Amino acid sequence: MDIDALATIRARVLSGIRDTGIIERVATEGDPEAGRATYARYLTNVWHYAQHSPRVIALAGSRATSTHPRLAEYLFRHAQEELGHEAWALEDLAKLGVTETAVRATRPVPACAAMIGFEYYIAGYANPVGLFGWLYVLEAMGDDLGHVVAERLQASQGDGVGVKFIGGHGEADKEHTAEIVEHLREHTPTDDAADVEFVADVVGDLYVRMFAEIGRS
Repeated sequence: MDIDALATIRARVLSGIRDTGIIERVATEGDPEAGRATYARYLTNVWHYAQHSPRVIALAGSRATSTHPRLAEYLFRHAQEELGHEAWALEDLAKLGVTETAVRATRPVPACAAMIGFEYYIAGYANPVGLFGWLYVLEAMGDDLGHVVAERLQASQGDGVGVKFIGGHGEADKEHTAEIVEHLREHTPTDDAADVEFVADVVGDLYVRMFAEIGRS
């Protein structure tokens, strides 16, 4: 499939996230308390969607087993790798003084809730190969922003802020993004390419909206 189309979406999403101003707000030295509060809202939404990731990926893998065995194999392996990542977000939130009980009492922002529902729709009802569009966008953003934001947070907030989730993904997502691109190039028929691009486009829009809504909360 045409990876250039996904790269275009990636660039658009990265620009959109930066335009929300949330990265500067989180890592600012001018108003650290406001930055911590915004970061806590981000991690809370991370917790909401990260707990679904292994289930969604495994669901897509189960439906792709007979039609796309190599892609299904990758999805099952990736689902296992995603297990427990929501706990990383809880650890980071605990450093900010936010308890697990408080997190569980929250609801995701609308765009985050919509993204979770869309993932399940693609994995369980539509073309499961399309889920690679979602994987590509989130892994690419982790690669593009994870290390940068983690370093800026530690510089502005010090040891009192946890960066296990974004730092860990900043390390792993570069490799994950490359693996996804390789599998899409080698094992994705042309008939599935439009679905992958569509999902990447929708998820990219929702992801930018999620950041904007977190910033307005």
